[in-house]
Amino acid sequence: MFDNVRNYWIGFNDPLEGRVAFMYLDQKGWVSTGIGNKIDETATANSMPTDTEREHSLAEARELRWLVNGEGSEATADQVSADWDAVKGHLELAPQGHNAFKPPLTSLHLENDEIDRGVFAKLDQMESVLLSRAEFNGFADWPANAQLATLSMCWALGPTLNDFPMFRAAVANNDWNGAADQCHFTPDEGTIQIRNKLDREHFLLAQAVADQGQPVERIAMELSDVFDVQGALLILGFDPGRQDGADGPRTRAAIQAFQTANGIDPPNGQFDDAATLSALSAQLTSADFNVLSA
Repeated sequence: MFDNVRNYWIGFNDPLEGRVAFMYLDQKGWVSTGIGNKIDETATANSMPTDTEREHSLAEARELRWLVNGEGSEATADQVSADWDAVKGHLELAPQGHNAFKPPLTSLHLENDEIDRGVFAKLDQMESVLLSRAEFNGFADWPANAQLATLSMCWALGPTLNDFPMFRAAVANNDWNGAADQCHFTPDEGTIQIRNKLDREHFLLAQAVADQGQPVERIAMELSDVFDVQGALLILGFDPGRQDGADGPRTRAAIQAFQTANGIDPPNGQFDDAATLSALSAQLTSADFNVLSA
């Protein structure tokens, strides 16, 4: 993958998944941790594993350096297994989100550096699987946006994407508009809804990059609507809340904070303010993004 994609990876996923130091169940009942790191090889969503699936899952969980809460000592293999089993045994809590699995239900945690290490280890593993498959042979030369969106799908679904034959056919032909139409997955709610929208947008941007002959190694962005501006604010460290495309009070407050920080007077909180869009574009360019004209 391009360095631009790797460098953006945590910034792209952190607003979607959050940073969770303990084990929890995602919306499909899979044990996860960190920034949406799935550590669960159960084949069927919202179900208990077979003995073999459990063993593979535990082996995956033990690749991370878990610490015992309140002690800081490194967890044993048995302690990791106990926490994994405790979380997996509460499938009924999955719809409640990660907070339902806070201590005392769990007793182990990861430090931030270990979370980051685990994120990049999984990212590299996913890329390796993709490169081993014929449809993704050209992955290294794809526009950075197409790399990002494909890896985003893999982050949520696993690296094979076996259930998306039309998507795989589209990317094999560098048909990024077709990939945009075929990248949607369910349940289309919560963070998955936002990920679906982001993935689609990045595939469409990949097509624009290809059509316009733009540099493929840089992630392209647009600033054409509230959703785009929210994404730009997140990249630049101004929190608009959930990236949902709604021009709500938290988004306006983030825009005002950006305007104040950049000497834009008055700080009106309007996402389509010309001076604000110009400043956002300049700062995204400085951060190594490629801002396309809407």
